[in-house]
Amino acid sequence: MITKQILVIDDEKEQAEALKRTVLEMFPDADVFLASKEDEIEHAVAERFYNLVLLDIKLNGCRKNGIDYAKQIIEVNPFAKIIFVSGFLADYTDVLNEFLKSNRVLAFSEKKDYEEWKKELEPLIRSYYEETTYKNEINRILLASYANAKNEPNTYKKGVMFEDFVSFLFRNIGFKTILKRVKDRSLNEVDLIVRNDIDDNFLTKFGKYVLVECKNRPGDSVSKNDYIVFKSKLDTTNHMAELGFLVTTSKMAWTAYQEAMRDSHDVSKIVFIDDRRIFDLINAEDMKEKLKEIIDSQVKDN
Repeated sequence: MITKQILVIDDEKEQAEALKRTVLEMFPDADVFLASKEDEIEHAVAERFYNLVLLDIKLNGCRKNGIDYAKQIIEVNPFAKIIFVSGFLADYTDVLNEFLKSNRVLAFSEKKDYEEWKKELEPLIRSYYEETTYKNEINRILLASYANAKNEPNTYKKGVMFEDFVSFLFRNIGFKTILKRVKDRSLNEVDLIVRNDIDDNFLTKFGKYVLVECKNRPGDSVSKNDYIVFKSKLDTTNHMAELGFLVTTSKMAWTAYQEAMRDSHDVSKIVFIDDRRIFDLINAEDMKEKLKEIIDSQVKDN
């Protein structure tokens, strides 16, 4: 079973708090956090880690409604399932049915008396978390490490925790020697330098070392400039490193892909790992093979 990280979104704060209490009565081990105001909702949806959302549809007073936020959640958080909650589900039947095709909606729940609602929600949430399991303890620890790094409010700690997560991830892919925060004589710093000592005929062709840049900036896409700075670090290794990974808790801006395509003739290669590919790696039975699939998928794109 995985850690219960539950986001409650409801524009009526009293209802949100009551629902939070109800969920905690059912699952005292859950981490339940709520968002009622528009700025709170925007921040929580884009920047927090959560794997279940109880989402009100109407959201009076917000520029977006629950339908809009559901689309955003599906786009930015591959880990999360959605339970729509509303007293007006019948008014949204057609559009809600479209969400079923995404396989990201767990249920539609009509608002009702809390005791009655509790009887409906408890088996639904329990079965979701019991059925969402990982192949081994390593996958579960990786997920917890990623969640903690993404939810850390302190900027410095956030960066360090994400580097620790990425380092742990690469060790479990099979790389044995990983150096953190390495500075050269010009004080140019690389987040992680990975010795390419993995037992794999494909990966060992990419030079003696692999460089990794970590960007824990949920809600803020990795830009063209981020790519250019990292590429310069890769290019100044005198071909000792020919493979780099740009890893982010967010997305890659289109400008970063465009810049990478301009460099596609170079010997060195930068592979983008965004939150969706992090999801794939954490869930993979064989992380090394999944990493190779990610590299394969970007042979032409960048």
